[in-house]
Parts: sequence; C-alpha cells; structure tokens
Amino acid sequence: MYLPQHFASADLDHALRLVAEHPLALIVGPDAAGESFGSHVPLVAVPAGDGLVLEGHMARANPHWGWLSQQRSLLAVFSGPSAYGSPSHYDSLQNVPTWNYAALHAYGDIELIDGAAAKDALLKRLIARFEPDYAEQWRGLPEAYQHKLLGAIVGFRVRVTRWELKLKMSQNRAATERARIRDALGASASADDRRVAEWMARLAG
Repeated sequence: MYLPQHFASADLDHALRLVAEHPLALIVGPDAAGESFGSHVPLVAVPAGDGLVLEGHMARANPHWGWLSQQRSLLAVFSGPSAYGSPSHYDSLQNVPTWNYAALHAYGDIELIDGAAAKDALLKRLIARFEPDYAEQWRGLPEAYQHKLLGAIVGFRVRVTRWELKLKMSQNRAATERARIRDALGASASADDRRVAEWMARLAG
C-alpha cells in the first residue's frame, strides 16, 4: 500500500490492537484463473514470539480456501476506524479535506487446519476471544451436530512474513492543528470519529 514515512508504524502492539479492535479482515488471493478474489473473515492474532500469526476459518463451500492452499501466499487487510478531516481545523484557508484512518496489510503463508479435533480447538479459541460465555453452550451441543458444523468449515492459520501498518492520523500537520482535529473528532456523535481521536491521542502520547 502507499505508505508515506510519517504515516508508517513498525509498532507490533499497535498492529495487534488494530486486529483485536477490528478483527474482520479481507483475505485477498488468486482464484483458479489467477484473478484477485476476496473473502471477508474474522481473524485473531495468536502468540508467536516476536512474529504475527493469524487464525480463522471460512465455509467449506467457499472455493477460496482451496485456491489459497495451492498458491499458499495471501494478503489479509484489516481496516480500522476512519474519519473525515475538515480543513476548518487548519491554520490556513488554503487547505483541502482529508481522511484519517488506520489500516494493516499482513502478507503471509496459509496453513490449513482441517482435522476435526484441530478445528474444534480452533473454534474454542475463537469463542474464547469473541464470546467466552458461549463455550458452555458449544460443548453442550449434540456430538453429531458439532461434527456436522465442523465439517462445513475449513480452518486456517496465516504465518505472517511481512506486514505494513498505516496510521494516517494527521501527523503531517502542525501540533495545534492536530489537537483541533482530535478534539473535534472526540466530541463527535460518530463512534468511528471518536475511535480515530483515541488513536490520535495514543500516537501523540
């Protein structure tokens, strides 16, 4: 992605925070004809030393997992909060609007998880992340029903080989201008605006 230096971040904690707060990723990889194909799936980051490993699953009916397993490499795009930036907050009238946003591009190799026990363990990790209280209900479902559901999905792990984090949060503006933008977004009725303000404050601190 286009990544000017003042918007680039190499902070793994920021990357992990973005994945945790906005887990729905766009998985991009080639289809059978070599054309780009995208699947929207929630992913979680799992501990891997200083690296980044992502886990998730998709419907077995989605042919994307088969194409990806043949090509191995993919791109996972996480889109964080975004907000319109009004030029009314700048010192000079000779300015134009902008858009602040956070985005993570993670490139890596896919490893399929297709054994019943391994997929069950994967689902339990996902449940623990998104709705821990559902774990008891999942364990209490009939075994035949669980088996049917597990058979309808393909789990996968992405071992990230390279990632790019873009935090476009008005770092190219003067400190006074950034403060006005942050304050305006922080007072907005839009939850996304307020999340951008939080990221701006985090980067300033």
